[in-house]
Amino acid sequence: MSTSLGTIDAGTVRAERPGQQTAFDGWGARRDDPLPAAPSRPLRPLIAEFTATFGSMWRPVTQRKHADDFARFIAWLETNQLPVTTAALAFPTLLAYVDDLRVRPKVTGVWRGAPDALTRAPARGSASTLSVNTVNAYVRPIRSLAIWLADEGILAVNPFRRSRRRAALNPLLPSEEIPTKGATLDDLRMLEAGCAGNRPIDLRDRAITSILVTTAARNSSVRLLRLDDVDFARSVIRFRRAKGGKTLELALQPATRAALTGYLERGRPALVGRAGPGAVATDDPGWLFPSARSGPVQPLTMNALSLMVTRRYRAGGGTLRYFGSHRIRHATATLLVNHGMPLEEVSRYLGHSSTDVTRRYAQQTPESLGRRAADALAQAGLVEAPGRGDLLMIRVNGRVVDELSATHRSGG
Repeated sequence: MSTSLGTIDAGTVRAERPGQQTAFDGWGARRDDPLPAAPSRPLRPLIAEFTATFGSMWRPVTQRKHADDFARFIAWLETNQLPVTTAALAFPTLLAYVDDLRVRPKVTGVWRGAPDALTRAPARGSASTLSVNTVNAYVRPIRSLAIWLADEGILAVNPFRRSRRRAALNPLLPSEEIPTKGATLDDLRMLEAGCAGNRPIDLRDRAITSILVTTAARNSSVRLLRLDDVDFARSVIRFRRAKGGKTLELALQPATRAALTGYLERGRPALVGRAGPGAVATDDPGWLFPSARSGPVQPLTMNALSLMVTRRYRAGGGTLRYFGSHRIRHATATLLVNHGMPLEEVSRYLGHSSTDVTRRYAQQTPESLGRRAADALAQAGLVEAPGRGDLLMIRVNGRVVDELSATHRSGG
C-alpha cells in the first residue's frame, strides 16, 4: 500500500503466524516475543468508547481537538487504503503516519478553520511544514487511545511504550525545545497603560489584566471565574477550573484587589445591565467577567479574552503582533524566579505538577545568573568582591554573556 513516503505492507500490521505477534521496540526493531495475537477490531467504535469514557473530563476545546486528531488519522488510513482497525496501531504504521505529518504544509496567514485554508496558505507565502511539536500534539491523543486499549487487553502491545528504547526520544512523538514566547517588564507596563479609562469595560479589562499579571493564571482560569471565587475577607482568589481539574488558591495582591473593587462597584453592574430590557437580578449567573455584548449574560470566550489583551497591549504602545495570556504567564514566572522566588515555589504558584515544566516557563536571565554568580564567587574567595561601579564579566566558551554593575550587589 503506497503512501507519500513509500510503501506500507499490510503484513506489517498483522501477526505473522498464529499464536505469535511481531512486536517492535521504540525504534521499530523487531523482536519475536510470544505475545497472544489480539484480533483486529474496528477503530471508530473504540474511539467513540474512549471519548465517552474520558471526554467528560476534557474541556470543550480539548474535545474538539481530539476529535480532529482522530479524524485526521482515520482519513490518512483511508487515503492509503489501510484498515481502520486496531491493526493500524502498529509501530510501523504509526511511524509512517508521523513521517507523513512532518512533511505536511503549515497553515499560516489565513484562518485555519476555512475549508480552503490549506490551499490558500501557500498563496500567502507560507512554504513551511508542520513543526515537530505540532506533530507531537496531533499524535498524543492516539497514544492515549493506545494506552487505554492496551490496558483493556484489546491491544497486545502499546506501540508507544518506553521499554527497550535506545534513547529518550520517541520517534512516534517528536519534539524540540523552542524558546518560549515570553514578555518583558516593559511589555507588562504597556499592557497596564493600555487599560486606562473609566468606562465599565475599561474597569473590567484592567481587573482581568491585573489578575493575569499577578497570578500568572491561564486564559480559561480567569475568564471562567465566578463572583464567589474572590474571597476579599481572606484576600484569596480561587481558580476552581485550573488545568487538570485542579483547584488553586492564590493571594490577592493589593493592586489586584483595588482593581477588582473598582470594577465590582462601577463596572460590572453596567455590563450585567446590558442583558436586555426584560432581564432581572435573578438572571445574573454570577460570572465575574461577563461579555460586554447584549443578550444573556455569558463569560468571555477564550478568543475574546486573547484579543482583548492584545488590543490593550498595543493601545499602550506594544509592538508585538500577538500578546496573549500565555506570554504574561511566562513573563510573570520569569520575573518571579529572577527576583529570588525559589523554582519549587514558582511551580506551585503556577499550578505545575513538576518543576521540569516550570523551568521552561521561568528562564533565568543572564543578569540574574550573573548577580548570583558574583555573590557566590566572592563568598568562595575565587574573586574579590567588586566595588561599586565595577563590572563583572561572565564568559561561556570564551564569549561574554553578561556584564553586571556592582551596584546590583554588595549594598548597592
